[in-house]
Amino acid sequence: MKTMTLMSALVLTSISLAISQPKFNLYPDSIRIEMTDIQALVVVEMREYRKDSLLLRNFPTHLGQLLEHIKVGYSPEVFGKGPMRIEVNETPEGVKEVKLKQVPFGQKQLVSLSAQQNAITQMTITAERGIIELLPPGWEMYVITPRYKAKIYAADLAGLENIAKQDFGAIVSSLGSEKRVKELGRSSIESVYVLRNSEIAERTINYTFPGDQISLSAQAGVGLFRDKFFPELSVRLGTQFRDRFRRENFRASLSYNFMFFAERAPEGGFTTNVNSFLSGTYEINFNRGNGAARWSGLGAGVLLRRSGDYFTGNTAKFFVTHHVAGNRVQLVPEFYLTNDFKSFAFGMTLRYQF
Repeated sequence: MKTMTLMSALVLTSISLAISQPKFNLYPDSIRIEMTDIQALVVVEMREYRKDSLLLRNFPTHLGQLLEHIKVGYSPEVFGKGPMRIEVNETPEGVKEVKLKQVPFGQKQLVSLSAQQNAITQMTITAERGIIELLPPGWEMYVITPRYKAKIYAADLAGLENIAKQDFGAIVSSLGSEKRVKELGRSSIESVYVLRNSEIAERTINYTFPGDQISLSAQAGVGLFRDKFFPELSVRLGTQFRDRFRRENFRASLSYNFMFFAERAPEGGFTTNVNSFLSGTYEINFNRGNGAARWSGLGAGVLLRRSGDYFTGNTAKFFVTHHVAGNRVQLVPEFYLTNDFKSFAFGMTLRYQF
């Protein structure tokens, strides 16, 4: 009775403790470059800086090429209309596209330029230092590619062209000299550089580790063992690990589950036999994109509490987990070895996680 009361409380209150649950980030490495002498700003966010450091070194040249295309494609009158917003979306060859308008397939750059109707001054304030950034209305440019994305700010088109004349080689050399950059593992880079005349005046480099998660949860379900149905309650303690993109990667858990077998008593009424297993599970997220996780895995357990004649002698079970209907519902085929591991029985459990 105490067991049922405890488990009912767990289910009703749906205990769940989590430590750090960051969102998926496709571009975890961030390099912010402030050019105070020309009043300009560039923020480049990359999938993996270690593999693509050459992109940062060549960024000003690439920006200059984009600006030349834009100047050729738009009439000069457009550039005199005040602060503008430029968006560039680069699509490589072989990427599947949804064709919503008449544009050619294959590698290309889609460029859009629009006037900022409600240009505003952007201010950044911290408790420690007060106002640390003040950006009046200016030209903003956003570039998105499969390997990086960038935000570029300058007062006008001439300011953007000045950025294209800068040299980011000192930044690449600075990051290349960092031992931690060479051994990032799952960590990501968050850096700020202040340039004057293409030389580093100030720099700040931080490293962010993806927040892994610890959880305590309750599960309830119904199972089938041989030819008998039974309700089940479980307590699950798990650890979940993320990759450097803060995407759920794999997880391991320990669970203690109670199987309630009801039998008709000889004197009338029913009696309940409670059997309990302690189990360990290892699961992998098979969704490598940015959608909801798709968990599947393997597990094993050992019988710790026996009641009735359902299991005899030493008993273990092996099972396969597969989550359906999001991450709440779990379908678990189970394979039991009982009678000192000499007898085999099959079971199936459908669980809901609170």
